[in-house]
Amino acid sequence: MAAASLADRLRARIAADGPIAVSDFVDAALYDEAEGFYATGGQAGRRGDFITAPEVGPLFGAVVSNAVDAWWREAGEPDRFVVAEHGAGPGTLARTVTAAAGACLRADALEWVMVERSDSQRLQHPEGDHLRSVVDDHSLDRVDVVFANELLDNLAFDIVQRGDSSWFELRVGTDDTGFALVGGSPTATPAGVDDAPTGSVLPVIGPATDWVSERRRRFPKALLIVLDYAAATSALLEREGEWLRAYRGHDRVVDWLADPGRCDITIDVPTEQLAAIGSPIIETQATFLRRYGIDALVEEGRHAWEASAHVGDLVALRARSRLTEAGALLD
Repeated sequence: MAAASLADRLRARIAADGPIAVSDFVDAALYDEAEGFYATGGQAGRRGDFITAPEVGPLFGAVVSNAVDAWWREAGEPDRFVVAEHGAGPGTLARTVTAAAGACLRADALEWVMVERSDSQRLQHPEGDHLRSVVDDHSLDRVDVVFANELLDNLAFDIVQRGDSSWFELRVGTDDTGFALVGGSPTATPAGVDDAPTGSVLPVIGPATDWVSERRRRFPKALLIVLDYAAATSALLEREGEWLRAYRGHDRVVDWLADPGRCDITIDVPTEQLAAIGSPIIETQATFLRRYGIDALVEEGRHAWEASAHVGDLVALRARSRLTEAGALLD
């Protein structure tokens, strides 16, 4: 007898217990061990389902390598310097950082740990003297930098809606057409909201704030660097629900509830909810990249391209690639 599908299991759970939290639905849709999106081959990359900064090209990894060198020097150039990259996916950033061969790596100090809960993606992780692959960070005895690129926007979230006089939770139930959002219990006003029209919807990123809090608890001395799609709550209200997006094969999916496990589900992170658990320094990705030398790397590429464009060899093509990658990363 065939095992019940993820959709059937979710329907059975709703039938038995009533509508479930959006976060439970999203976590199952993305990370179910048998049929979750990331368990069945969904991933970043040009041949995958969406593009993140590391997949644009090696320039992002070169800048992160510069950043690692700076953080290592600020720490006094220790003999061992551990960077734990959470949500490492197939290991693209690890490949480009180690290929950049920064000072920390050349000193044999760098230990880059790829933390990835998806078995199928961990199987793609590169191997090397400076690389480790783990399912979580529980086994790590030391971490100097916690690094996450587009992780928080890919963790489960809940959704709340403004009613006539207060906010209430939306949950996932079923109707004649399939899975559907239904009204739940009253809930607190989301952080960053002064006023909102009736019917407004916002994400509540409890799993993301829990993740940040847990990393701070486990590694209180580590730098915590998170790059993500994010916006102020006022901006999310103006987007009228367009802060949630779903993708499959680089195409937008209209109904993210229809077929759990078949598409990536991502949101814009509301910055006030992160600020509520600490005092983060929030800046644009362009500011981060410029601090750690993207402009110098691009200029280096420009000179190399001008010097070797007439040859058209691999060096020339790599140099030209830096120019186009920078446009995408700084946009």
